[in-house]
Amino acid sequence: MPITNSKTPVKYEDINGYMSKSTKTTELFKNEIRGCTVYNHTIAAGDSISIRPNQGGHHILILISGVCDFIMEKAKYQFSTRACFVPGIDQNLDIKGDTDVHILEIFYEFTKDDEEEIKTFPWPVFPKMQIYDDSMQYHDGAKSWKTINRIFFEQLNVPRFAMGSVESYGPDAVQQHPHPLIDQFFYSFPENDMDVLIDDDRVHMGGNILLHIPVGSNHGVDVPEKGRMHYLWIDFYWDREISKRLAKGHVKTGLNRSFDKEGYKKDYN
Repeated sequence: MPITNSKTPVKYEDINGYMSKSTKTTELFKNEIRGCTVYNHTIAAGDSISIRPNQGGHHILILISGVCDFIMEKAKYQFSTRACFVPGIDQNLDIKGDTDVHILEIFYEFTKDDEEEIKTFPWPVFPKMQIYDDSMQYHDGAKSWKTINRIFFEQLNVPRFAMGSVESYGPDAVQQHPHPLIDQFFYSFPENDMDVLIDDDRVHMGGNILLHIPVGSNHGVDVPEKGRMHYLWIDFYWDREISKRLAKGHVKTGLNRSFDKEGYKKDYN
C-alpha cells in the first residue's frame, strides 16, 4: 500500500498483522493525531480484558467482530453485532469474549479547555453505546445517493470527536474534498475493497487498515466495478465550531437502508 507523491506523508497500520486467536493488545498509533492513541484488541473466547478509568480522556471502544459482554459494576451489556461503547471517565469496564472478539479502541485525551467545558456542558449519561446497524443515516454532497452513510457516534458526545461510516458497492465514488480543520482516520472493515484518493495519489485499501488522512489533504474514494466500500471515518478537531458544521453538513435522511435488503450482497458474491 505505498503512498509516494502526496503533499503530506501519509501513514497507515495494517491491522491484519496484529490479529491473533489469543488475547492480545497492540498499540497502533500514539500521537499520530494529537492526543489520540489507538489500540487493537483481540480477545479469545472465554477471556477478558479490563479498561480502567482515566480522568484524562475517554476510551472509545468499537466492536468489529464477535460476541462479547461489556461488564460494569452494576450492569452487563451483551453485543453480537458491530457496536460502539464509551464508559464514563470514572467507570470501570471489563470486556469478556463469548466468542473470539476483535475490538478497536481509541483513547482521546482531554485538553484544558475540554476540562472547563465538561463542568458546564450537558454531556450525555455514560456509558454511551450505539449499535452500528441502528445508527442514524445521513447524506452529504460528496457522496452519491446510492451510498449509505451512518452517524455512528455523533459529535457532542465526547469533546471534539465524531465518527461515522460510508458504505457502498461499485461502481461508486466519494468526491475529493479537503478538511482544513479536521484530522481523520479511515478504518476499513474487513470486507472493504476500494481505492483511496489522497492529493494526486490513488492507493488501494483492502480490509482491516487504519489510515491517517492528513489535515487539509484533498481526499476521496473510488469504488471500482465489483469493489466494495465500507469504512469508518473518525474525526478529531480543535475548533468547536466544527460540531455545528458537521450537524449542518450531515443531512439526516430518516431512512434505515441496508444493502442486504436491497439485494447487492448476492449480486456481488
